[in-house]
Amino acid sequence: MAKNYMKLLHILGSILFPFFVIGMFFSCLVIVDAKTTSSEQTAEEALEQERQAVYNKRIDSNSTEDWPQGPKIYAESAVVMEASTGTILYNKDMDMVNYPASITKIMTALIALEHCSLDETITYSYYATHSIEAGSSTIGTTEGEELTVEESLYALLLESANECGNGLAEHTAGSIDAFVIMMNEKALELGCVNMHFVNPHGLPDEEHYTSAYDMALITQAALQYEDFIRISGTERYQIAATNKDNEITYMKNHHKMIASYNGDERFLDDTVIAGKTGYTSAAKNTLVTVARRGGMTFIVVTMHTIPTAETGIPIYTDTALLLDYASENFKKVNVAANERNFLLSKGDGFPGGDFIFEQSMPSFHINADDSIILPNEADFKDASLELVFADDSQGSDTAAFIFYTYKDHPVGSAAIEQEERVKKDSAFDDKDILIEESDITVSDQTITPKKFIIVNIRFIYFSIIIIVVIFIFYKFIRCAIDKYKCSIKYLYRRQRHKRWRKRKHFISGRKHYYKKCERQSFDDIDL
Repeated sequence: MAKNYMKLLHILGSILFPFFVIGMFFSCLVIVDAKTTSSEQTAEEALEQERQAVYNKRIDSNSTEDWPQGPKIYAESAVVMEASTGTILYNKDMDMVNYPASITKIMTALIALEHCSLDETITYSYYATHSIEAGSSTIGTTEGEELTVEESLYALLLESANECGNGLAEHTAGSIDAFVIMMNEKALELGCVNMHFVNPHGLPDEEHYTSAYDMALITQAALQYEDFIRISGTERYQIAATNKDNEITYMKNHHKMIASYNGDERFLDDTVIAGKTGYTSAAKNTLVTVARRGGMTFIVVTMHTIPTAETGIPIYTDTALLLDYASENFKKVNVAANERNFLLSKGDGFPGGDFIFEQSMPSFHINADDSIILPNEADFKDASLELVFADDSQGSDTAAFIFYTYKDHPVGSAAIEQEERVKKDSAFDDKDILIEESDITVSDQTITPKKFIIVNIRFIYFSIIIIVVIFIFYKFIRCAIDKYKCSIKYLYRRQRHKRWRKRKHFISGRKHYYKKCERQSFDDIDL
């Protein structure tokens, strides 16, 4: 009986054991999955805490007195600049150093546009096409393939093609290293101080970094080229078959405020005219956006934005908030039309009439295109000004600059320029010869500027040559006259000498004759 019982238990155990093993296996899976889920949740919670910490980070521009309060955003560093004046409207740690990722390519495009024609042909080298990181952005350009500079710029700015950054660099400077030197020199020229570039595409490197403000300065310079605006603001583009590829290459702008993504049009904004995206695991999301609203051009740069699971959040929502903030809280004010405290009066200069230095006296005016940016609630008279005279050595018509601040915050500047005179006294005139000293009055204070001297070099040269020729001619005539006089005197003296000699000879002969006659007369006397 006991044996049968044990046998039955053995049979039941044999039947149930596989189920027990399977159960234990699934239990382990559940435990592992639970741990994984817990780990993921912990990581996501940590990211969310980091996002919230960045979101609540101090906004520097909000501390400016009577300045519109800017919105909180998820970017760790951000800036909004009005491009025509350089006025900073929003500042969230804009000088913080970060990795730029692919927004580096704005600098690459700027230098290429400065030094190359769009129709030049680039032949891509092995290094240009094979030195980029595997899996990074590319249009698949191969060694020996030929693209124009324009096609390469489209690939660079729309598809963020890294090999095209290399190709443009090699074509422009001869090598990538030489191009990097040009990038850093250009950045310094633009006033960037928190940057250092080591490649033309922005792939990760510890020595490749910049700041939001520096990127705004670089973008401001790039906007001087209409080709940059046209190319970076294009939604779609295609490259025809090349010497290495028989297929058409289709490209689409990655900036979701310019082109929709998989039918998602939530972020499209028809005021956005240019921009560039960037992302690496180290840099996180970086974004440059340029929009025109209300007669103003806004440059928005956001850096180190931690992405979420939802595409475009919060990188594009941040930018939209900043654009709305800028366009709704600020206005552009023309200086020439509003400046009433600035009086320009002519002082003592050269008199009128027919004079070598021209007949009319000069006058000055404020450049009609110069403006400043002010909060909507502010009046033009609320801005303070500082007058700075221009460097005479530049040879410019600009006499001085007026720099404006609002509550000690720079809001723009205007140039005081010398008006071009209509009347010219000489056919040689390129620029009038002028010495003018004017009194410039700001409110109740009178400032006497330096003398401005504009010299017509050609006129001076011609005048000197004419004077020298006249002097030489005069000396020649004098010499000729003197020589003539000398020759006349010489002849006269010679003739006098001859006459004197003849007379002397005649007188001495007569004396001899008289003596002879006297002797003869004496001899004839008859003694």
